[in-house]
Amino acid sequence: MVRLKVLIWRLSGYLDVILGAEADTIQSLNSFIMTYYDIHTHRKAEGHVAVVNVLVRPGMDLSPEAGRFRSYGIHPRYIYDAEAQMDLLKDRVADPEAVAVGEAGFDKRSETPLALQEELFLRQAFLAEESAKPLIIHCVKAWAELIACKKRVAPESPWIIHGFRGNETLAAQLVRLGFYLSFGECFNAEALRVAWPGSIFAETDERPVDIRFVYQNMADALRVSEEELSVQIEKNISIFHLKG
Repeated sequence: MVRLKVLIWRLSGYLDVILGAEADTIQSLNSFIMTYYDIHTHRKAEGHVAVVNVLVRPGMDLSPEAGRFRSYGIHPRYIYDAEAQMDLLKDRVADPEAVAVGEAGFDKRSETPLALQEELFLRQAFLAEESAKPLIIHCVKAWAELIACKKRVAPESPWIIHGFRGNETLAAQLVRLGFYLSFGECFNAEALRVAWPGSIFAETDERPVDIRFVYQNMADALRVSEEELSVQIEKNISIFHLKG
């Protein structure tokens, strides 16, 4: 499928030269061909493939309209009743619609004690291992703690840091340790280049922005075509085992 898309993309370029087609016409053709993937959002997908995140807490949204693919997790800011939340999480992760665990992680801006954050993070990390699903990670000012947990768990399931805004030095360290980095509306261009090509994803998170805009910004920062970026993300997305 990826090879077919590359072939069509190249043919569209030839047609542009031969027929003198307008740039916006070719862009429309490419947009029709490309599939956009938003691996972490809190909004319903429209015209693209999205993994809609649901925070496991009282009043969580379980309606099917929220998204075809989902990730379920206990956010470090919203730990209320750890045992009850873990029981609910285990139940939701077993659903076919759940393609990832998270967002889970660390947030030093939260009032939740760091020890409790670490306990819940490790329990979710091991749940991701048991269910053979990727782990979506929220990390704020706790990189040493996160890295220590990765060494402790030694996961086989992929770990993806969502909304990464760190610098290139941190990005290089994380990529060397096997993390994937997901980039949203705002990001460090040098860090993006460090993660390119095999360790990147795109997302919108809670921002009211189109995933196509994120792709465009990423492609510009990487100095590659949007089509090349799309092909690479489609390769990387295979870790989610999206079906249907």
